[in-house]
Amino acid sequence: MTACTIHISDMHCSACAAKVGKVLAGIASVKSSHINLVRRQVVVEHQDPELPIELLFALEEAGFSPTFRGEEDHDGNQRQLLKRLGIAGLACMQVMMAAVALYAGTPDTMTMGVQHLLHYTSLVFAIPVVCYSATPFFNSALQTLRSGSLNMDVPIALAIGIAFSISLHATVTGSGEVYYDSVAMFTFLLLGARYINTRLQRRFGQTHELLASLPQFALRIENSVSNRVAAQDLCPGDLIWVDEGAVVPIDGVIERAEWGTRYLVDEATLTGESEWVEKRNQDTVFAGTLNAGPGFAVRAARRFQQSRISDIAKLAEQADVQQAQLTQLTDRIAAIFVPTILLLAAATFSIWQFINPSKAMETALAVLVVSCPCALSLATPAALTAAMTRLRQLGVVLTNGAVLEQIAQVSRVYLDKTGTLTTHVPSIQRTQVLTSKYDHKACLALAVQLQRHASHPYAKAFQRLTLDQEDQTALSDILVVTGQGVQGLLPDGTLLRIGSAVFANALPQPSSPDDQGIYLAAGDDLIARFEVSNTIRSDAEAAIEMLKNQGIEPVILSGDSPQRCADIAGALNIDFHAGCSPEAKLKAIHEDQKRGAKVLMLGDGINDIPVLAGADISATVLEASELVKSKADILLLSTRLSPVAALFRIAGATRTITHQNLIWAAGYNLLAIPFAAAGLMPPWMAALGMAASSILVMTNSCRLLAQRPSNLTESTAAVN
Repeated sequence: MTACTIHISDMHCSACAAKVGKVLAGIASVKSSHINLVRRQVVVEHQDPELPIELLFALEEAGFSPTFRGEEDHDGNQRQLLKRLGIAGLACMQVMMAAVALYAGTPDTMTMGVQHLLHYTSLVFAIPVVCYSATPFFNSALQTLRSGSLNMDVPIALAIGIAFSISLHATVTGSGEVYYDSVAMFTFLLLGARYINTRLQRRFGQTHELLASLPQFALRIENSVSNRVAAQDLCPGDLIWVDEGAVVPIDGVIERAEWGTRYLVDEATLTGESEWVEKRNQDTVFAGTLNAGPGFAVRAARRFQQSRISDIAKLAEQADVQQAQLTQLTDRIAAIFVPTILLLAAATFSIWQFINPSKAMETALAVLVVSCPCALSLATPAALTAAMTRLRQLGVVLTNGAVLEQIAQVSRVYLDKTGTLTTHVPSIQRTQVLTSKYDHKACLALAVQLQRHASHPYAKAFQRLTLDQEDQTALSDILVVTGQGVQGLLPDGTLLRIGSAVFANALPQPSSPDDQGIYLAAGDDLIARFEVSNTIRSDAEAAIEMLKNQGIEPVILSGDSPQRCADIAGALNIDFHAGCSPEAKLKAIHEDQKRGAKVLMLGDGINDIPVLAGADISATVLEASELVKSKADILLLSTRLSPVAALFRIAGATRTITHQNLIWAAGYNLLAIPFAAAGLMPPWMAALGMAASSILVMTNSCRLLAQRPSNLTESTAAVN
């Protein structure tokens, strides 16, 4: 099963979205389609690799303008829209000046000849508005009618076309009312609203902009010579040079660096963290990050299209297209608006024929314009998309868009210990020298040189240390014994070993079953013992406190020993369940769920997969395996835990803003339609109200993007 993303720039309302869904549902090879109205895109899951081209043809026949390269087309569409808006604005000013003269004139001050001159002058300026600026509405409406369906461009095109036709007839015959001012202003305001909306929507596309900012070329090293090649042509195993200040073009591992040399990489684009990250030889770097230090060589680990930032974009896109229940409800309501609007406008016209025929057309036009449900269609998806973009800035990717609605019901958060509350990279907590032959510095230097050759996770605690040249000893005959340790020979032939107690010959000395120490031995003598463990994440305490302040109970759920769990739980002042098997973890979750509680599980290990699948909401960290990530609703891209707490605050703020949007959109239509039908709202005012309602919804949703990511937790509290 494969998926493709199609951008549809002229999908403006829920009726358009319903039509797109209907077209795709009629294609046999399409398994499912997910529509994002805010970003105007649809993700199609299909089985036929040749299908994407057929999808474009099918959507074009239905009256749309689909493309696979929406981000590149965005700027062109914006420029074209701006041109149409400019023409409409210039013409609107000229027509309004003539309209003011016509409204202010009387039979005593203005002759019929002057009136006809003003009418024809208005006609001259109205023609480019109708024939150029308004053509997107006419094209969309015609193509929609040909396919046997309706969208919001139908009443818009009818309003412009009817008003212009009546005005043209009145101008040519010399009798009747003209509505050139309403035509020009309506077109100008509607184009202005769409231009502002598309500008606001662009702010919701941060992940895709990051993809677009990846370098197109890279320096590939071949036979000690650097050649400039296209980044998309890079393959795993290629050696690439990354200059100082350059963006890393591909995921890979730093190579050919002097041991201990430190590099600085800005990973804010991926994790949301502003602090630079230190990198050393054999450390992993990712595409899209910035080299903030000296240049280095990178051995490519995967292809350009398979980089981590691409995977993140796919996950974010997956959440974008999943429609929440509230979104589906508003879409169903908005879908019946178009035929209702047309019937209501026709009824208004008929009734006013009996009341005041001269106002019948003007009133019907106002009803057509003012009742557009664009704001209602955008109310929920705009807020949800803005929230997910805000979270992405913080380093949180939602793979399930419904999380923002569901998380408000969560009362308990279970957290795995190792790799979740603690860091994935261990550190040396304590060094105990066991002999007088070597001092602390010498023991550490020998341990570092041996552990350079090990792949055990705890060896990383030694590998990240740097040694001065004078502290290094020439070791020979290095041998890695899998699962036990590393050994080598000192210059005098003494066997040097580091690893488990048994491997280093620490026994039969007293050793507890929980002894996790790493021993260093020279010959038959133990010379040092190292305590290595994963430290608590730097912001874990603050994140736990933030959760508690929101009425959420954090609990450790771990398979580690009771003593280690107790140490972490005591430091964070939370409860814990230790020594839990995967089955025991799942049982603990189910017991809470039977009591009616909603549970979020945050874990990272393969053994956490059952409990992640069983939790109401699951989350994992960036360092987790791909299999674990595939089971999670939430992916934390940074090394911090505070975004988990901020997620609850954002969900509350999103709920508040969504309700505000819905109240405004529904209230506006309920109040404005009666005013328009009663003849109390001219068409230009109806156009202004309709445009303002959509802009207000988008602007209100953008409040979720207003603050910088570093101020997120404080700002969302104020919103909520």
